[in-house]
Amino acid sequence: MKTVIIFLGTLLFILNVSAQTPVLIDTLNEAQKKNLQDEYIKRRENFLSYLNIQASKKEIKQVKTIFSDEYDGMIKGIGKNEMFDNSPLNQYLDSILAGIKEKNPDIPEIKMLVSRKFEPNALNIGEGTIILNNYLLSDLDNEDELTFVICHEIAHQYKNHVLNSISDFVKKDNSDEMKSKVRELKRQKYNNKSEAENLLKDITYNNSKESRIRETEADSLGYIFYSHLGLNKQQPVKALENLKNSDNEKDSLNVEDYAKLFSAPELHFNAKWFDMGDYSMYHYKESTKFNTDSLRTHPNIEERISALTKAFPQILDDNEPKIPVTISAEFKKWHDNAIYQNVYNEYAAKHYGNSLYEALKLYNRKPTGFLKKMIGQNFQELYEAQKAYRLNRYVSQVDVYKYTQSFNLFCTFINNLRLDDLKSFADYFSKQ
Repeated sequence: MKTVIIFLGTLLFILNVSAQTPVLIDTLNEAQKKNLQDEYIKRRENFLSYLNIQASKKEIKQVKTIFSDEYDGMIKGIGKNEMFDNSPLNQYLDSILAGIKEKNPDIPEIKMLVSRKFEPNALNIGEGTIILNNYLLSDLDNEDELTFVICHEIAHQYKNHVLNSISDFVKKDNSDEMKSKVRELKRQKYNNKSEAENLLKDITYNNSKESRIRETEADSLGYIFYSHLGLNKQQPVKALENLKNSDNEKDSLNVEDYAKLFSAPELHFNAKWFDMGDYSMYHYKESTKFNTDSLRTHPNIEERISALTKAFPQILDDNEPKIPVTISAEFKKWHDNAIYQNVYNEYAAKHYGNSLYEALKLYNRKPTGFLKKMIGQNFQELYEAQKAYRLNRYVSQVDVYKYTQSFNLFCTFINNLRLDDLKSFADYFSKQ
């Protein structure tokens, strides 16, 4: 993702807005990026040396290739400000990690990074790094849930699940297809991080019996780590239930909403912008967000909840002492901030259509100066794209099988706008 607004020498910028003041993670400065990249170059060197001892000689080359490409992608991502280790949010997460470590001194050393990725997910990459997507914070209800998610990822590291998964995969599937995937990674000149990460996910979180066992193990061991903290016993299940529901789109827009949003006389609202044609015979995907795949990386949530409550029946025991749920001021700040950060992250990633859609949904319910500004900036980018005949890079076409009715309506709206409409919207929403 490329950062568009850069404030040299700063990590944060604060926008003064009505009713809501998000504190947005913007960019590492060049020295901070270089330091973090240098750290991961060194971590790669150390981990690949470790693999020489741990992995079978027969498969070592392919295993090292997979991890090496993941490191390359991370190092490039750091350079593009896609992930950070030096922000107030990182400091908050590190404080949770320190609390877990204090009560569980045997857990391995963990490095936590925050990612801008538009997925409610956290990921252990197998060498001691946990990447937590900012998006996840908006789908969790309290600090206890967040603590369990971190404990779950620590458990993956404790059990060495990622390395074992990749080693087993290479051993069992040392096939032409696997070799072709690895060779293709080496040829990637663009989007290397995405391809390497997707392969890592496919191997680690596929729907195999071994993968389900590892996820259940991480839940159980994570719960043990969590239980040492004296927190509410029910919240790990609540966290899993929230992950199960995280693909559900919680808000939507209809034609009446757009009529309200674009009611100013100078915007010349036109109902024909929303003429989708006859899709009445089709069944929209009413429950799935327009571009999320987070649950594909953590499948079988119902089975995991069942296994966890069976292993630890005290979770559902009403006679257990009632421990208050932890909702700290820091958690609330970052939870409330996450939805605004998501809008900015998608803009910074040049996903202008997605950023605009999220901003419009939020602005429709609770207008703020920040959201108005983001709507204006996104419309300006779409105006420039339309002038260059590149609008389809940023706005999808209608797909009744893939997207919700609300998102398809948004796509119809944008694709039906004339160039001067886009400019009018950009100018109107950019006004202070």
